[in-house]
Amino acid sequence: MVKKDYSVERMKELECLYALVQELADPTVTLPDALQRVVALLPAAWRYSEVAQARVVFDTLEFSHGPNPGTDCAWATAPITVQGKRRGEVWVGYPGDAIAKKTTPFLKEEQRLLTEAARQIALFVERLNSKQEQEALREQLSHAERLITVGQLAAGVAHELNEPLGSILGFAQLLHKTSRLSAAVRDDLDKIIAATLHARGIIQKLMFFARQSSPQMTAVALNPLIKDCVELLWWRCEDEGVEVIFTLDNELPSVWADEAQIRQVVINLVANAIQAMPGGGTLCIQTRCRNQQVEFSIADNGVGISPDVLPKIFDPFFTTKEVDQGTGLGLSVVHGIVAAHGGEINVTPNTPTGTRLCVRLPGRGAAGNNRSREFPHD
Repeated sequence: MVKKDYSVERMKELECLYALVQELADPTVTLPDALQRVVALLPAAWRYSEVAQARVVFDTLEFSHGPNPGTDCAWATAPITVQGKRRGEVWVGYPGDAIAKKTTPFLKEEQRLLTEAARQIALFVERLNSKQEQEALREQLSHAERLITVGQLAAGVAHELNEPLGSILGFAQLLHKTSRLSAAVRDDLDKIIAATLHARGIIQKLMFFARQSSPQMTAVALNPLIKDCVELLWWRCEDEGVEVIFTLDNELPSVWADEAQIRQVVINLVANAIQAMPGGGTLCIQTRCRNQQVEFSIADNGVGISPDVLPKIFDPFFTTKEVDQGTGLGLSVVHGIVAAHGGEINVTPNTPTGTRLCVRLPGRGAAGNNRSREFPHD
């Protein structure tokens, strides 16, 4: 009779485990539905199934099957651990009065089943996360490809605009040489010439930034480079109500670097800082030399970076922005460029709010040993 009872209990457990695996293998099931199905299946596998209660807690989700046994009950429990982190528990319990005379309400096999149920839930969550990450990655790659196309179009448009701007500049300068011009007309021509030179300068910088070529290591002066990069984004500063404050060391030594890649670093960091201040704010850019290193920092007083996000910000394709607002590539590329130049980048909170990113590069004298390094391409 004992053997018959034992075999019946084992059959109940095996049937429950098989059904549970089948349910969690459904690729269309959502996490809440999966957890609800688990708690519905578990009680039937227990020795006193007619009074058994099941409960699953995962993060902020909680599901139960049957009335809550209350505090005066016996529980068997198993943790749900996903990638080394405890995310919840699976419980099976009996009301206190239903097992008052039972000294061992739970069998060892039942505890093993509960542990396996928790493991299957963890595997389901990992598969679900992997699927979501793959979908997000596909969308980000698609967005990155669109950005590359837009960049190529922008470079082409910039090239095409050079010719008409050159004509405007040439004719304006010819007119300016005419002797019979009133002071007002000459003043207007000065404004046209200045505006055309400004527009052509911006286009040249844009084309330089968009160029694709092997790294060219030269002595780079950071102060004028940073000002040029900020000028490219000046319209965004004005639109967002961002004030830019420069604190630049006039004695700053040059760095041995690829100018286009350092421009990319500065533009990415400045653009991120502006985006972090949607209601306006102050962008502080500082350069200085410390311990044979050339240092520049970009600090904003925006929304800041939460502690749980901070360790991931340099990971490829990690982003907290909306799908159409970023690819998660900017800071990972920045990190790669800085590391390839023999430098480092640190992120710290700004005071009282916002974020401060500090890039340190070897000064020109200290960077000579880095000329043979492999540099990432844009």
